[in-house]
Amino acid sequence: MTSLSRNTSIDAPEILLEMKLFRVHLEIEMWLEHAERESPQVRNRYTVSIMKMMKDISLMGILTPSVKNVLSTVLTVLGFEVYIPALLSATKPVDRRLGFRFTKLIDSKTDRLHPFMAITEHPIVWQLLFFGQFMDRSMDSSPDRRVSFEPDAWQRRVLDGIDQNKSLLVVGKSPYSLIQCLIVLIQLRFPQLRQVLGRHLFLTTLWRKS
Repeated sequence: MTSLSRNTSIDAPEILLEMKLFRVHLEIEMWLEHAERESPQVRNRYTVSIMKMMKDISLMGILTPSVKNVLSTVLTVLGFEVYIPALLSATKPVDRRLGFRFTKLIDSKTDRLHPFMAITEHPIVWQLLFFGQFMDRSMDSSPDRRVSFEPDAWQRRVLDGIDQNKSLLVVGKSPYSLIQCLIVLIQLRFPQLRQVLGRHLFLTTLWRKS
C-alpha cells in the first residue's frame, strides 16, 4: 500500500488521493487495536505517522469535500483543529464518494469516541517535541543556477553578496548550508582550489561530530 500510494505515475489523482486516505484509515485502525493504545509513547508514535500522511495528502492540493470532511475529523480528534484552514484549503468543487468507510471517530453528538487520541501538549509544543524532523524548513526556496539545491531566500542573498564581492557574516544552525556557501565562494573566487570540493561532505561530517 505504501509503495502504491507513492506511485506518481497513477493517472487519476483522485484514486491516488483515496489510496493515501485509506492508509490513514489503516493506521488509525492499527492504533485502536494496539494493546497499549492509550500510552503516551504509542499515542505520539501513531500521531507522528498520521500527521506525516496528512501533510502528504495536503500537498497534493486536490482535496474533495468528502476527503476534507474526513481529514477535518481526524485533525480535530488528534487536537490539531487549529490547522484545518491551512492544511485543508485546496478543495475541489466536485465531490467524489469514497470507496470505503472510514473508521468512526466522532458520534452523532460530535463527542470524541477515543479521547486518548488527543495530544496533551499545545500543537506547537508537540510539533517541536516530536515532529521537528518532518516540518517544512524551507523559507521561500526557489531554484538557482549557481547551486545544485534550491536555496532559501537568505541563502540567495549570500550568493548575491558573493557575486557582488561583498564581505559577509553568515550565522546558521545547519553546517550543510554554511558549507555550501563556502563551496560557492571557492568556485567563484578561487577556481584553483576546486579540487578540494570533493572533500566537502567529509568536512561537513567532521563538523557535525565536533
